[in-house]
Amino acid sequence: MNVTELFAKVPLFEGLAGPDRVVLARAASLRSYRRGERIVTQGQPGDSFFVLVKGRVAVSILSPEGREVVLNTLTSGDHFGEMALLDDAPRSATVTAAERSDLAVLTREAFFELLRSNFVLTRALLASFSSRLRHANATIEGLASLDVKGRLARYFRDLAVQRGRRAGGGWVVVVRPPQREIADTIGSSRETVSRTMGMLARENLIVPKGKAVYVRLEGEATSGTAA
Repeated sequence: MNVTELFAKVPLFEGLAGPDRVVLARAASLRSYRRGERIVTQGQPGDSFFVLVKGRVAVSILSPEGREVVLNTLTSGDHFGEMALLDDAPRSATVTAAERSDLAVLTREAFFELLRSNFVLTRALLASFSSRLRHANATIEGLASLDVKGRLARYFRDLAVQRGRRAGGGWVVVVRPPQREIADTIGSSRETVSRTMGMLARENLIVPKGKAVYVRLEGEATSGTAA
């Protein structure tokens, strides 16, 4: 698959005409990152826009106490890096490859050139900002008002809605992220996440199975247990 075809599968670019995607592809370069390798660093200048072609990356910040807090996990088709291009400020977060990942990288010049001439992309970018702001607001609200059990239940529910595959009977199956990643995202510890997952499993809200976890979504038929 060439870069033009890859961009056609990215939601942000799906409204672009074919010739515009060709321009994008010509301006982009492909880079690969090993698991654990840092892609961008919080506080550093930013001059590139990234589209995740394959793999998974974690977006994180450092708390005032020096603790890493994972804000979000991005997968194929997601993008990041545009904030530092638009406001010319340092990177607002660190992005690290959670597994081997391939990314298409656009320079500041190529990104702005397309924005200047294409309202479809500008509107899609604004919609993306709105979605991320809603996600950030929900995360802040959860940290402020929910206990660990509530935050973990919401985490799996959101994961199921965003990336899950329906398994019947009201269950959705998702790939289970590492417990460290889950703990950093909900502001807890691995040990607490492990114990709380056991509580959710006993209440038949989730069913961990190997590298997957079945999640029961509220308001759907839930007769029986996950297959």
